[in-house]
Formats: sequence, C-alpha cells, structure tokens
Amino acid sequence: MLRRSLLATGGRAVPAMRRSLHATAARLAEGEAAAGGMKFSFTLPEKSLYEAAPVEMVIVPGLDGFFGLMPAHVPTIAELKPGVVSVQEVAGGPLKKYFVSGGFATIDADSVCNLTTLEAVDIEELDEEAVKTGLAQYQAAYAAATEDMEKTEAEIGVDCYQAMAYAITDK
Repeated sequence: MLRRSLLATGGRAVPAMRRSLHATAARLAEGEAAAGGMKFSFTLPEKSLYEAAPVEMVIVPGLDGFFGLMPAHVPTIAELKPGVVSVQEVAGGPLKKYFVSGGFATIDADSVCNLTTLEAVDIEELDEEAVKTGLAQYQAAYAAATEDMEKTEAEIGVDCYQAMAYAITDK
C-alpha cells in the first residue's frame, strides 16, 4: 500500500509523512511540558532535596557513564557512581549541581524519577583544599595498605575524592 502511494505521488508522500511524524512528536512534547515534565524526588536518609517536583531533566553519573533522564524515558533502574547529579528544573534554565557519593536512580513508565543516595552536597559547598587533602590521604592509605580490606577501603576513598576534584574543576 505504501509503495502504491509513493508511486502514485511520485515519491512526494515521504516528506509529507515526515512532517506529520514531526508534528505528532512536537504535540506529544508540548503535552508532556504542559503536564509538568517528569516528577522528581531526590532523597537522603535524613532529608529530601526534591519531593515529586516537576523538572525537565536530570543527568546522573551511572556506572557506565553519565546519562540524562527526561519525560517519557524508558523505565530504568541504575546504580550511580560518585559524581555530579545535574537537575534542570525549567526548560532552558540553569542546572543545579550536586555531588553524590553513589546511590540509585529509577524512572518508571509514568515519568516518575527517584534518586536515592547516602550523601549529596551542593557543588558550591565543596572545599577545594579539603578535597585535595582528602585525596592525598586516601592515596597514601592505598599505597601503604597491606591487607585487601584496607586497600579496598582506600580505593573507594580515592575514587570518591577524584570524582569530587573533577566536579570542582567542572563547575
């Protein structure tokens, strides 16, 4: 049927179909934006930074790299590594950035996104000198470690402080 349509129109149907698909995608995007984008909750054991807040996008540090979560994202559960979580509250607005020590992010089919972590700090609150000192201490502990458990603990500290140092330079 599509082939007959293309032959009958001399191939002019394809651009019309593309325009129709783009228009449909634009209407869906407008509907999602009007509905408030996705609902985002960002929780720590002692408090919540966001509770079902409407946001446009969240960028998280997954184990395989950074990725963005937006309305209509495929349902996902991801483990987070130490790094920066960026939250865009309004379209075209600035990104609010937080350093997290790790955690989990989920998004469901209804565009409800949850991020749970043990530690989160606003990037602006990170002290560059304290980060340098902590990194040096963990690197020394790693070099001096004689047991596997000591080496593993020091390696986790090095990873976390390296991620903080990267976050500071990428403000």
